[in-house]
Amino acid sequence: MTKKISLLAILPATIIILSAMCTWADTYYDPVTGYELAFMVTDSSPVPPLGVQAQIVDIGLLSESAYMLSDVPTSSWTYGCSATSAGMIFGYYDRDPRDWYPNMYTGPANDGVAPLTDLGNQCSIIATQNGFDGRTTYGHVDDYWISVNSPGPDPWDGSWTEHTWGDCTADFMGTNQWKWDFDPPPGKPDANVDGATIWWSYNSGDKLYDYIQDAGYGLPQTAGCHGMRLFAESRGYAVAENYTQNIDTLYAGGFSFADYMWEIDNGYPVMIHVTGHSMVGVGYDVIDEFDTILLHDTWGDYWATMTWGGSYSGMDHYGMTVFHLAAIPEPTTIALFGLGLLGLGAKLRRRKQR
Repeated sequence: MTKKISLLAILPATIIILSAMCTWADTYYDPVTGYELAFMVTDSSPVPPLGVQAQIVDIGLLSESAYMLSDVPTSSWTYGCSATSAGMIFGYYDRDPRDWYPNMYTGPANDGVAPLTDLGNQCSIIATQNGFDGRTTYGHVDDYWISVNSPGPDPWDGSWTEHTWGDCTADFMGTNQWKWDFDPPPGKPDANVDGATIWWSYNSGDKLYDYIQDAGYGLPQTAGCHGMRLFAESRGYAVAENYTQNIDTLYAGGFSFADYMWEIDNGYPVMIHVTGHSMVGVGYDVIDEFDTILLHDTWGDYWATMTWGGSYSGMDHYGMTVFHLAAIPEPTTIALFGLGLLGLGAKLRRRKQR
């Protein structure tokens, strides 16, 4: 799944406007742990900002030290950048040559395997919709989507029964769903607008593992990182760990470029957070002595670059989300384990007969 290539800050404040994408952040104290937390709303547009062309790279021109995961799908923006990025990550697992995670996508497109390019337009792993990819009932788009940055109420609310979550990342990550109330005083939903997803983190360099937001903000209790876990579990897979962490150029002890290289070297694509937008880190290089991320930015079928701790087309890099699925034992390992249990059972029976 790997191929050797030859050849930005969460600000603790109250409702801070961070970009022209209407992104906003806020700081809260978790009522259970007592820790200060921040959340970022990512709500980038399906139209890429000016300057993206300058970030696109010809991978044939990368250095000999460049390293990438070659089997991570690319996709255009599909009903939210975070859901799109998560879909690319899970599409990568679906394509695992060991066939460990074949149920990430099971629809009719591409013979039931997540397509490598144009993922969101070819299959429904990001967002389901009636009449698309073999679906014959209402799905995510039908229930939650009106138009970019549109608030609720969602189309289903008061009109028909909301569909049961399944098959797509946008469901479980809460993307586009007008269900949560973060802006005091409480009383009515204020998130998510169409295209938006919420990401939680500590206001520090510490890892925030699988955070489940307080029920007081609304039900169901989900957001970006926890929603990725829920999607994987809905497909029948166990999650080894999932966490969001600010980067080390902003907070001491934060996620470092060395941490990022370790993830890529070990076969894990990583979610990249910049102000207002989510992307997928799929490789690295050192270009002109700068630590460089190779990424898919959710706006097309190409490779792009960003300097670690820098910005992507004007959007500052501030954090990462790491997601590891539990390994699936090989059939031979399972068989040997079973034989071991049989042997243990026989040994115990012999003891009882004495």
